[in-house]
Amino acid sequence: MAQIDSHFPKLYTFGENYIIREYINGIELDKFLLSNPLTDSISHGIIELYEAMDSVGYRRLDAAPFHIFLTPSNGIKLIDTARAMKKKVIYPSLIIKGLSDLGYKKDFLNFVKCNKPELYKKWLNKKE
Repeated sequence: MAQIDSHFPKLYTFGENYIIREYINGIELDKFLLSNPLTDSISHGIIELYEAMDSVGYRRLDAAPFHIFLTPSNGIKLIDTARAMKKKVIYPSLIIKGLSDLGYKKDFLNFVKCNKPELYKKWLNKKE
């Protein structure tokens, strides 16, 4: 499903009890933000990831920050999409909660409001 988008690891093979995907070299978003600031570039990447989840057809447009990886080439990747089709989620509460726990919720939502006002309004209307 997500094999055409660079935000998701490539799937190499799978079986009844296993799956082999591309290794993602990087650091989890939450670990990175413990010692580094949330930049506009990272905020933009989180929005791109959210939009990529939507464009590949995922119903759950949310992920825990420890499943979001920042790569050395400044890319952003999402691992563990096992629940991506389970239920429909528009407001990314796990992402927002994770950013809130790290002290970046207000900064991120202000970035979204200024740079993607239509997405900000969509989130306000769908907030759980």
